[in-house]
Amino acid sequence: MELHHLRYLRAVVRTGSVTEAAAAEFVAQPSISKQLRQLEQELGVPLFHRVGRRVAPTGAALALADLADRVFDDIASTLGAVAGPDSAYGGALRICATETVSDNLLPPVLANLRRRYPRSHLQVEMLGSDDAIRRVLDDDFDLAIVVMPVNDSRLEVAPLFREPVLLAVPPGHPWAERGVVPVGEALADPSLLLSMPGLGLRAMVDEEARRLGVTLQANLEMRSQQAILALVASGGGIAFAPGISVAHRTDVAAVALEPAQSREIGWVRRRGRHLPPIAVELLSALASEPDGA
Repeated sequence: MELHHLRYLRAVVRTGSVTEAAAAEFVAQPSISKQLRQLEQELGVPLFHRVGRRVAPTGAALALADLADRVFDDIASTLGAVAGPDSAYGGALRICATETVSDNLLPPVLANLRRRYPRSHLQVEMLGSDDAIRRVLDDDFDLAIVVMPVNDSRLEVAPLFREPVLLAVPPGHPWAERGVVPVGEALADPSLLLSMPGLGLRAMVDEEARRLGVTLQANLEMRSQQAILALVASGGGIAFAPGISVAHRTDVAAVALEPAQSREIGWVRRRGRHLPPIAVELLSALASEPDGA
């Protein structure tokens, strides 16, 4: 048994398809099939059952896939521990984060890390919280920065900071000069713009609406928080907004809510996985942000 046997088997277990595994590993499908047959002959047990166009792993395949996770993670952990900042191993990180964090907090932190780790390889993708968690569980990313809470026994979860949630209105809006707006009044406003279901802020808004017995009028839903704020700035409506997304904007007015609203941002990774040195520094920098600003 060689490492590439474990890597290919793990890819098939994750994707449920030899074809998709071959694409993920950038090899030809016959090569994957050949390696799996060799592994089955060596072990003397079947590893997969074919179910239509998909393949279902046997108990032996699941056990080997779990072994592969530990083996490759141990290799990465050891390489990261012994490598210096000039090594690609010491500065390799795959991360996904919510739009607000990606747009407002990550750029200066990443710029500093690039100076500290000149040969670093950073892969950063902007995803909603639900998608980010799924991709971490699929081992597509080392960690994700998402909206709390997250409850999954497969994940290690840790808080980073708490930030206020405010109401963004156009500068000329009647509420722009108010010191505070009741949450129920904002939720019931027909011009309220909503983010898409599955995004962190939308979950908070839906929960508040249920708590207050308000029926949301989802006349317009958008995925991008920046697009929503641009629409607010042009007079197209009002929207709930994370504090860090409106902290330095002059084209919208940010009004406090009553009762005060906030959300917690944290990070997640697969339980038992290591964090390379560059990840530890990144999380430390983000955690030092006062109130997420």
